[in-house]
Amino acid sequence: MSAMRDTYITRVAQGGCFVCHGSLAKWAGPNAQGVAARHHDATGHRTWCDVTMCVTYGSAPADDRQTDIEDAIGGAA
Repeated sequence: MSAMRDTYITRVAQGGCFVCHGSLAKWAGPNAQGVAARHHDATGHRTWCDVTMCVTYGSAPADDRQTDIEDAIGGAA
């Protein structure tokens, strides 16, 4: 049985080459891990990639103040 729930996933990746860049990140974004792997394959250099993943379950409760603002704008038009 699978539960139905709102799920939001974000991933952040950054990587670099210890030989070319030291510990500074040179590559960022969704392809950073692949670029680090390809750079290692092409050069034999020791590369690294930090990947952070955040998973959030559920939605934030509705903010009634936003509805009030939209109603006020609509009423003024």
